[in-house]
Amino acid sequence: MRAVLSLLFCVAFAAASLPQDARAQDTYPSRPIKLLIPFPPAGITDLSGRLVADGLRAKFNQPVVVENKPGANGVIGLRELLRAEPDGYTLMVGNIGSLVLNYAMDTKASFDPMKDVVPIAGTSEYATTMVVNKSLPVNSVKEFIDYAKARQGQLTYGSTGEGSMANLVTNLFMKQTGVKMVHAPYRGGPLALNDLIAGHIQLIIEVSPVVQEQVKTGTIKGFAVSSPYRQPGLPDVPTFEQAGVPGVVVTGWLGIYGPPGLPDAIRQKLGAAIVEIVKQPETAAKFRAIGFEPTGQGVKEFSDHHAAEVKRWVAFYTDIGLRK
Repeated sequence: MRAVLSLLFCVAFAAASLPQDARAQDTYPSRPIKLLIPFPPAGITDLSGRLVADGLRAKFNQPVVVENKPGANGVIGLRELLRAEPDGYTLMVGNIGSLVLNYAMDTKASFDPMKDVVPIAGTSEYATTMVVNKSLPVNSVKEFIDYAKARQGQLTYGSTGEGSMANLVTNLFMKQTGVKMVHAPYRGGPLALNDLIAGHIQLIIEVSPVVQEQVKTGTIKGFAVSSPYRQPGLPDVPTFEQAGVPGVVVTGWLGIYGPPGLPDAIRQKLGAAIVEIVKQPETAAKFRAIGFEPTGQGVKEFSDHHAAEVKRWVAFYTDIGLRK
């Protein structure tokens, strides 16, 4: 009996001595997970995040509660993530705009994307598409550049604000071509699109899911996409490189993040699960159906990508004088 008790004591002691990380991984998740989406329902971040939430529910057999926390271009939701316990039960969908571009433009940003969030997995990417009003007397990127240069500072482009993908790619386009246009900010991509169709503005370079159907129906003209490859939904629209404008290669992206201090074992478990979910043929098809290309980047790949994007866009906004 003494030997048995001694053995049991040793086993219990060994279990208690396991790193907290390892014990947490073994039992995680044992209760519902909350997935914060720092944008309104039905937007691109929301649609992408809900596909991941569905996959995590099935994978872990636990509820995954989606909570939309819109406001301040993603900062409201980010603040809630930063207040959360680092136990893996509060996660957030982040994107290039809310976590990188906001910071890259503002030297007084209220957060640091290299310290305040923990990248877990990349889920998908999306391009922007250069579109113009169909009455504009141009039919290619080159013709638009010539037309705009003959009217420097007279044409107007729309975007959803200075920290948006639309504005980023348009600024990159102007830098690479020497074109100068007037910026008209909007509260959302569909509002800018409506004004483009009405002829109040001449150009937007908007995320592809917002403008794809209108290009297909001929309501507007689509000239180029910012991805390094043609978009499956717009196979006849060339890349900027193919259209003769090198250097305009940008894809927006989305991924899942945790709060600072998230145990590495839980991070790795989540990262592997999300990659598996995103790469399932059925899930990948759902991403493509809403205009995204699934990526499925694990912890290391996504963390490296996140860091490289912060460095790239801080340098760019500093170079063009918009980092203030």
